[in-house]
Amino acid sequence: MTALVLTRAAILAVILTGALTAASVAAGVWDCTAITPDGEALKFTLKIQEEGGRIAGTIEDARGSTKIVDPRLEDSTLIFKADYDGATYTLELKISGDKLEGTYKGETASGQFKGARKP
Repeated sequence: MTALVLTRAAILAVILTGALTAASVAAGVWDCTAITPDGEALKFTLKIQEEGGRIAGTIEDARGSTKIVDPRLEDSTLIFKADYDGATYTLELKISGDKLEGTYKGETASGQFKGARKP
């Protein structure tokens, strides 16, 4: 009985450690650029942190800040939704070290999104 309890505790610890490690892969402040369909480069700051072992954050530009919605990390890809100019966009960003790159997609526009983690 004691061995079973210890085994379950060890498994739970491994699972929780993995979740925190995964979230910390994305944690930080990122300088980002979204490329619009007409080639314009829009600058954003993406702030990702861990809250209770979960990913949370904001995305901001010169006009203000909005919380990211439904953030999750699948392998090394950060996926979330964000509202911008009255539309909701889904972002899928592959993280590789201190760089991220991917796409944003919304009802009226889509494009490339990339960034670098601030030191």
